Amino acid sequence: MAALTGKTVVLTGASQGLGTVMARAMAAAGAQLVLAARSEDKLQNLAKELTSSGARVLPVRCDVTSTSDREALLAKARAEFGSIDVLVNNAGVEHLGPYAEQDPTTVEQILATNLQAPMLLARAALPAMLAAGHGHIVNIASLAGRTGMPFGAAYSGSKGGLAEWSISLATELRGSGVAVTVICPGFVDGTGMFSRKETPAPRSIGASHPEDVARVLLQVLQKPRVEVVVNPKPVRLLMALRALSPETALALGRRLGLLDFLRRIATRPTGGNPL
Repeated sequence: MAALTGKTVVLTGASQGLGTVMARAMAAAGAQLVLAARSEDKLQNLAKELTSSGARVLPVRCDVTSTSDREALLAKARAEFGSIDVLVNNAGVEHLGPYAEQDPTTVEQILATNLQAPMLLARAALPAMLAAGHGHIVNIASLAGRTGMPFGAAYSGSKGGLAEWSISLATELRGSGVAVTVICPGFVDGTGMFSRKETPAPRSIGASHPEDVARVLLQVLQKPRVEVVVNPKPVRLLMALRALSPETALALGRRLGLLDFLRRIATRPTGGNPL
């Protein structure tokens, strides 16, 4: 894909789940990658795999909630490749459970990882992109941030904030040469709450594959869009209904079995998953 050939991409949350699938897709498209995550062993293994296929890869251990780690990540990327063309904010934390019972520290971690870190990474990367007159910031949010997710209130709040901030920033930067895209996947097989095989997604909504999200990522990097929802079944009507009448949308969600499904997930022993 010409849009990525020789371009430098910083990808957070690269060591597992969607991150590894997106890294492989972008490497195959010709990108040179800076892979960031907390798990150094997994990062090194992925870097070796991609390097053996001919990609240029720099693995960087990074906790995106740490100011010094974020600064070091961007500094190492620039030292290795000279400039940053694309920033993909994928690192995230998912924790489901009754909100009144969530530890305040967990709420703080969700907000710091899912919302604050992407905003601050973008803030640090933007001046150089604007000076160069080109760049792309892609934020991986969630359908939960566009429709609301009972028993995932903090997660929905963080992803909703990420989506709205992305749309605001995209509008602000229009004409600058720097694009902003927010990708909102629905349920995704093999990641987060679906990392356990015994948890199938409700048929009414369905689940995408990680490769579906990676394919959309490549598409928007070639032809930028502000917001893309990734889901196997149409959900725009539900999103519109929620905007018009949250009560009606919630009632529909109950009829579709979503509320019961989320309650079951939230009350099982392991309700939290780092993404």
